[in-house]
Amino acid sequence: MVIKELEQLGSKQSPYKRSIVLIRHGTTQWNVEKKYLGHTDMGLLPDAQEELAQLREQCRELTWDAVYCSDLLRCRQTLAHIAPQVAGQAKFDSRLRENDFGQWEGLNYEQLKDNLLYRDWIDDPHKVTPPEGEAWQTFAERVDSFLYEQIWSEHSHENSHKTLIVTHGGVIRYMMSRLIHGVGFWDTHVIPGQAIQVDLEKQGDHWLGRRMDFPYIGL
Repeated sequence: MVIKELEQLGSKQSPYKRSIVLIRHGTTQWNVEKKYLGHTDMGLLPDAQEELAQLREQCRELTWDAVYCSDLLRCRQTLAHIAPQVAGQAKFDSRLRENDFGQWEGLNYEQLKDNLLYRDWIDDPHKVTPPEGEAWQTFAERVDSFLYEQIWSEHSHENSHKTLIVTHGGVIRYMMSRLIHGVGFWDTHVIPGQAIQVDLEKQGDHWLGRRMDFPYIGL
């Protein structure tokens, strides 16, 4: 599917326009220690409520037609902190999990920098897979599966003009590269607890995306 950048998006809702807010989970201990954290099911730090307070206030008055969340604990906890009023309508989806780093889970760059396979992976993650980890193609296919089913398919946009997705940094980077033409995987910088909004409009067979400030009046 070819995605081109949307230059102008009107405020009028239609089945062919939608706003998506992508939120990265709050900070974990391994984030602080700069360790690879993929499928390991680790919760947020004890001060998560304070860390996410501003985002909670930004989301307080917002309503959502659809809410999706990674099934891992750190994302579940983030959703509960920032939007407890909609946590009950959330659909928890394992396709929104971070990439699985296999044997490198819980390790950091300093521990891995002399590993030749790791250095090859850093240079070309599309072709090199962490031991017992998830291949890039597998990761991309499951995230694409979610996008096609919940974002791009004909039935998904009938009643879902405003969609909230709580997920992980790698998933957000990949989604941005698929939603907005010309954006590469590493072009998106997203810190724990950050929200990124994308407005989409369908023109012909293609969804056109544009990154917006969050929050903004369009929601």
